[in-house]
Amino acid sequence: MNTRVMCAVMAASAVGMGVAQVVANPGFTYSDSTGDIGAGLATGGGTLDLVSMEVSNTSTDIVFKLTVNGSFSNVDWGKFMVGIATNNGTGTSTGNGWGRPINMSANGGMTHWIGSWVDGSGGAELRSNAIGWGLFGATYSGNFGGFSAGGSQITWTVSMAALGLNVGDSFVFDAYSSGGGSSDGAIDALSSSSPSVANWGDTFTTTTGFSYTVVPAPGALALLGLAGLGRRSRK
Repeated sequence: MNTRVMCAVMAASAVGMGVAQVVANPGFTYSDSTGDIGAGLATGGGTLDLVSMEVSNTSTDIVFKLTVNGSFSNVDWGKFMVGIATNNGTGTSTGNGWGRPINMSANGGMTHWIGSWVDGSGGAELRSNAIGWGLFGATYSGNFGGFSAGGSQITWTVSMAALGLNVGDSFVFDAYSSGGGSSDGAIDALSSSSPSVANWGDTFTTTTGFSYTVVPAPGALALLGLAGLGRRSRK
C-alpha cells in the first residue's frame, strides 16, 4: 500500500473512532481591562477581576476558558457566569438564569446562561430561556458537559447541541463575576473596560458583548485532507 493510500485509510479510521471530535480550534481570546472593579467593592483577592476569555470549539462542543486576576485557592466565594445570545427567537433583554441583576440586549437577547461556583468541589449549571430559564444541565446531575476550576482559570465545555448551534453559526456572549449573594450583580463584566457597577445590587446590561463563529474543527479538516490525498493517488 503506498503512503498516500495508507494515510487515507488511517484518516478514515480516525474519523470512525471520533478522534476529530476531541481536537479543538486554537480559539480566540477576548480581553478585559484589569483593576476595573468599582471603588469600595471587594475583589475577592483579585478573583472577581476578569482578565480574559478564550473561546474555541471542537466538532461537537464550545469551550470557554476564563482567566481571573487572582487564585481560587486563596479566595473561592465568587460566582462566575456566562451569558449567551444565539438569536434563536427565545432571547430576553431582561433577566437571566439565576435571577441576578444582569441583562443582555445584544443579538436578540440572552438565550442561555452558564452559572458556576468555585467553592467546595465547584460546579456549574446550564439554563435555557427556551424553557423559561429551566435547568438544561448541571454538573451535579452529570449532564452539564465539562467543568474545571483551579488556580486562576475556569473552563466550561458545553455541547453545541445544547446551545442549538451548528458549524457556521455565530453567537454573542459576555462573562461576569459576582458575589455569593443571590441578588449580587456583575461586579466585573468582560465586555466593560470600566467598572460595570458601583454597588453590589446594581444592574448591568450587556449591550454589545463579543461575537464568536463556530468553525469546522481542525482535526476534521486535516483528516479530510488526508482522505483527499488518498483519492488523488488512485490513478
